[in-house]
Amino acid sequence: MHGWRGLVTYQSVTNPAPMSRPPRVLDPEIDEAARAVFLAQGPSAPLQDIAKRLGISQAALLHRVGTKEALMSRALRPVPPTALALLEPGPRADASLEDQLLEALLHHRDFLRQLVPWLFVLHYSGLGGARAMQLETPPPVALREGLTKWLTRAKRAGRVDLARPGAVAEALCGALEARCFNAHVGGATYAPGDDEAVLRQLIRVLLPPREAPARARKKPLKRKPG
Repeated sequence: MHGWRGLVTYQSVTNPAPMSRPPRVLDPEIDEAARAVFLAQGPSAPLQDIAKRLGISQAALLHRVGTKEALMSRALRPVPPTALALLEPGPRADASLEDQLLEALLHHRDFLRQLVPWLFVLHYSGLGGARAMQLETPPPVALREGLTKWLTRAKRAGRVDLARPGAVAEALCGALEARCFNAHVGGATYAPGDDEAVLRQLIRVLLPPREAPARARKKPLKRKPG
């Protein structure tokens, strides 16, 4: 007869507790950790630092991603501009064109603030970053195309008088990209002024409101000779 202690010992030997496995790291977690490390340290950041941030070994990280080049290209690969979702339905009837454009451009500004640092790391890397930036439709081109279509629809609806919607889209996107690039390089000193105020003024210059029919001016009555 085994006592209680003997029973516990017997069961421990015959049914050992399963070995604990490290928690599985998901792909989005790997990409997020890689972005954080590459943005903080540049393209020369060691894989060991990314693995440490994830709580796994460097060997385990390499098993998942293949190479450092593949990880950098995947984690920092540009994505389509999120502002396209705002432009796709076309101009709404419940808001002014100015307010709708400003909303889309500010949304794109937030996107660019994230994207520009990624592009800097990719550009200065020797790990295939240039290949990662060569998309079928790069983000700047995609946004210009989407904005041109939006402005063209506003023109056809008679809400704005534009000779060349594509030129207006180029001016708005180019100005916004320049501000985001300059701000990343030199801070607020390189991009002075409030983004919203600057963009609103630019919209008003490039998209002047349609002029209302001029009112007939009353001409002064001529006095009859007495």
